[in-house]
Amino acid sequence: MRRHDIRSDAGFSLVEIVITIGIVGVTFSAILGGLFSSITVSALQQKEATADTVARSAAEVVKDSAHNPYFNCAPPGHYSLTGLSVPSGFSAHITDVAYWDGQPPVGGAVVFQSNCGSDLGIQRITIAASSSDGQATETVQVIKRRVP
Repeated sequence: MRRHDIRSDAGFSLVEIVITIGIVGVTFSAILGGLFSSITVSALQQKEATADTVARSAAEVVKDSAHNPYFNCAPPGHYSLTGLSVPSGFSAHITDVAYWDGQPPVGGAVVFQSNCGSDLGIQRITIAASSSDGQATETVQVIKRRVP
């Protein structure tokens, strides 16, 4: 019969086990960090998509001539967003109304004026939608024209 010596070299030393646990711990924390970042980015993307949907829905409400008829020299508060379904935690409002001054396009872009010297029947309305925590904000511009 062979006797087993307690002092034999078979097995793992305490240092090897501690190093292995350290490597597994670092790897596990890196995987969890990546997973947490992915969840955070996904939540932000969802908020941005919701804000974009709210802004585009508000633009449709503003463009609707039956709900919001064209008004000469309309200030930002004139056009109504009533009837707009906004999810909780989000808001939409009209931030600016600018007026076409009748000048031809400059460099391919039509110039709009902030002050209403003369309203020639075309307005650029800026609508902003944002989340209540301020993480997501989307802006949409709508061209509204006077219908004869």
